[in-house]
Amino acid sequence: MGARPSAPGSLALVEAFLRTRNEISNAADLNRWCAAHRLPGGMSPRTFDRVLRLREALRSLMLANNAGDPDHAAVDTLNAEIATCGLRPEIARDGSRVRWPATGTSPGDRLLAPLLSAVIAAMTDGTWPRMKACAADDCRYAFYDHTRNRSGRWCDVSGCGANARMRAYRRRQTT
Repeated sequence: MGARPSAPGSLALVEAFLRTRNEISNAADLNRWCAAHRLPGGMSPRTFDRVLRLREALRSLMLANNAGDPDHAAVDTLNAEIATCGLRPEIARDGSRVRWPATGTSPGDRLLAPLLSAVIAAMTDGTWPRMKACAADDCRYAFYDHTRNRSGRWCDVSGCGANARMRAYRRRQTT
């Protein structure tokens, strides 16, 4: 997992956020993570729950990028958060790109807006399908698939991938 290069551009923040499953267990942990990533803090327990719902909805969408079916509840969560944050497209002053500034003012909006903006931009430019969650049921680690043919399934081929292949082999041997 550690040797895999991180996601490009603003998706690196999304990837880092999705890798906080074992790092963030309360609002104080979230505030520390925000400070380390130069994002606004001051999260309440209610905002913390909102942030975790979004994190797991994004993970679910990334599982769909790994040859799965899209989770409609996850899509609904994402759309609701986009609306809550007040994200709207805006052409940059130099005319070279579309930005997604937020009009929401709560600490949660200020934290989620850059994450959601990165997801929207990746979905628009076609890089989102490369954001995946490990196919191993006991892992689900977030990673960016750098393979040429976009076939990456596991966060670590020699770890989770080898374990999955061994389990499949053993299943075949018992039947």
